[in-house]
Amino acid sequence: MGNVRMWCWFVLLTLPVAAMGQSWPTKPIQIFHGFAAGGNPDIVARLIAPILSERLGQPIVVEPRPGAGGRIATLHVARQPPDGHSLIMLTGGDSVLAATLKDLPYDLLRDFVFISATTQFPFLILVQSSSPYRTLRDLLDDARRRPGKLSYGHSGTGTTLHLVGELIKEMAGIDMVHIPTKGTQAQELAAGRLEMSVGVSTSSMPFLKSGKIRALAVTSASRSKDFPDAEAVGETLPGYEVTSWLGLAAPAGTNVAVIERLSNEVRAVLAQEEVKARLLNIGAEPFGTTGPEFRSRVEADFKKWRALAEKVKLD
Repeated sequence: MGNVRMWCWFVLLTLPVAAMGQSWPTKPIQIFHGFAAGGNPDIVARLIAPILSERLGQPIVVEPRPGAGGRIATLHVARQPPDGHSLIMLTGGDSVLAATLKDLPYDLLRDFVFISATTQFPFLILVQSSSPYRTLRDLLDDARRRPGKLSYGHSGTGTTLHLVGELIKEMAGIDMVHIPTKGTQAQELAAGRLEMSVGVSTSSMPFLKSGKIRALAVTSASRSKDFPDAEAVGETLPGYEVTSWLGLAAPAGTNVAVIERLSNEVRAVLAQEEVKARLLNIGAEPFGTTGPEFRSRVEADFKKWRALAEKVKLD
C-alpha cells in the first residue's frame, strides 16, 4: 500500500512538468547572440532556426545584440523569464569571460541551463591575399622586428578570438596591438584596416572564396582538410592548440521537460544530412550533445582558461 501511495505522489508531481513539455512552445522563440549579423553565431543560428521552427511549430527569430564581447546578449537572456522562449547561442568566448573576468553581472554555470552544443571548430589566422606574409613565421619575425607596430583584429576584448591572438603573442614573445572590430574580422581585413586577424571559417568563407583574404594558419592541433595550404600554428609554436564551440542555453529554472525536448530536437536537426553538409561547407563541424555533456565541455574550458588567465593579458 505504501509503495502504491508513493507512486501516486510521483505521478502527480511529474504531471505538471510533462504537461508543460507537451504544451510548449506557446509563442515565437527568440535565439539571441552577442555578435554582429553575419558572424559565426549568427550564421549557425540562422541555418538551424528554420528547421527547428518546423519541428517545434513556432517561428524562431534570431536576434543579434552585439557588444561587450557577447556580454550584453548573455545578460539579457539571463534576465528573461525561464519559459523556454528566450535562448542564447553561447560561444566558447563565454567560458573565457567566465574564467577571466571577476565583474560579470551573471554566473554562466549558475544562471543558465545547457541544451546542446551545435558546432565545434578551430580558428583561422587570416591575412590579405596581397600580404607579404607567406607563413606564420614570416609574420612573427616581422612582429619581432617591429614591436607594437602590427595589429590584429578580433570580435571583442575577452572573447576567444582575442585569447587566440594573445596566446600567440605570449608563446612567440612578440608585441602586437589588438583591435576589437565592430563588423566581422574578415571584412576589416579585406578592407585593409588590419595586418592580420583571428577569425572563423563561417564568416570568413565569402572573403576566402573571393580571394580577398587567405588563411595563413589554423589553431587546431593539426592541419585542416578544409584549408590544406594553411599550417597549424603548433608547427611554428609547439604546443599551441585552441578549438571552440557554439551551443544553446536557456535561463536557469527553465522546465526540465522543455530543455529535454529542445535538446532532442536540436540534435535531430544537426543529424540531418542536409544540415551536416551545409555546416561542413562553411567549416563548422556539427556537434550535437546532451545538456549535461554540453555543460561538462563548458566547465572543462572554464578550468583551462582560468589556468591561462595569469599568463595571457586580456585588457
